[in-house]
Amino acid sequence: MTATAALTAGTLTLAAPASLSWATTLNGNNQSLVDTTAADQQYTVNDATGSGTGWHVTTSATTFTNGTFTLPNAGTFVTNGSTSSISSTNAPTATCSGTCTLPTNSITYPVAITTAAASPTPVTIYNAAAASGLGEVVIGGSTAANPVGWWVNIPASASAGSYTSTITMAIISGP
Repeated sequence: MTATAALTAGTLTLAAPASLSWATTLNGNNQSLVDTTAADQQYTVNDATGSGTGWHVTTSATTFTNGTFTLPNAGTFVTNGSTSSISSTNAPTATCSGTCTLPTNSITYPVAITTAAASPTPVTIYNAAAASGLGEVVIGGSTAANPVGWWVNIPASASAGSYTSTITMAIISGP
């Protein structure tokens, strides 16, 4: 008797926060703000490819602008595994949603994401080495030991207004 099992590769997907937000009252000092919305403190990677090649998550962002004024491109946008300290070197906690192989992440935190007016350069913010990160993995989470911290640095010289940026996250095969 011969038995055959045909397995078709699935997909590699990323479920990212729908939006990020920060708010403060200007006080004449430099300020570091974290997004406090619980739903924004995680993203989910699902590697159903069966390839074991690993993956990496990238993020890029356009310049934060309110139409008239802009925030500096360098040093404004940062991510790490903390919602209490912008300088935390913790990686966001990874947990399995169902059955998975936890990712072996080699990124050094915090990660600075330099913004640009056009064509901002993507920066790797989390990765999974080969043979890791298989299945559905939740990165961060508001109740995790290390939630995803999305930080914006506001200089003392910032003008009042509502600043916007287009933030793009992507999942790419390979560590």
